Amino acid sequence: MVHHMIKYSIGMFGLLFIMGCLVSVVTADYDYNDYYGTWGTKLKTDFTLDSTVNTERVYNPNTGFSITSTPPGAEIFVNGESVGITRSLKAKEVKGLIPGEYNVSISFPGYKDYAGNYTVNEGEIKSIEAILSKL
Repeated sequence: MVHHMIKYSIGMFGLLFIMGCLVSVVTADYDYNDYYGTWGTKLKTDFTLDSTVNTERVYNPNTGFSITSTPPGAEIFVNGESVGITRSLKAKEVKGLIPGEYNVSISFPGYKDYAGNYTVNEGEIKSIEAILSKL
């Protein structure tokens, strides 16, 4: 008498596999009134509020500055980082900032630098009109 070892497994969703081939669907008692199922892991239904609050500041695409200068073409620095130059026909917009306080400086060769501290709030575009005077 020869005994053969048959390798089988019951996969997900009650499918019976023998030697890697699907043989049949294994039926299981299932209570259709039980939303989460009786043969699966039940979901945690203890919905409690977390006591921690995420206070990390997030940038807003509509928060920033609208900057013009006389003369146009002056370089704009926000917190020491160059963000572009002013234009002659319309304002240079610097958007996508996190609400808070910023140091804005504007410089043009042969003119005194313009500098100021500005606070922008959520969703605010603060207008800056810098008039630079000759050295």
